[in-house]
Amino acid sequence: MLEKHLRKNGITCRDADLIIEESSVLYFDKVRSHEGKFFNLIRRYDPEQLFVESACKAIERHLPEARRSFGSQTEITRCIR
Repeated sequence: MLEKHLRKNGITCRDADLIIEESSVLYFDKVRSHEGKFFNLIRRYDPEQLFVESACKAIERHLPEARRSFGSQTEITRCIR
């Protein structure tokens, strides 16, 4: 889904792969950080929201100008639904 969205917006395969790899690392780091003892008792995390946040952060690192268009949270959320 994310790769198709990036490619549709003119991102090269190489750059799309880098963004996806980085967003995966960010996502799993966030998942692990939410696995604390008390956190799960208080609040559950939303995997979809964590994915969107991670993808947006990775896109912004590689393509800062994209955050105002196809790299925005709204657009990433729309592409994964």
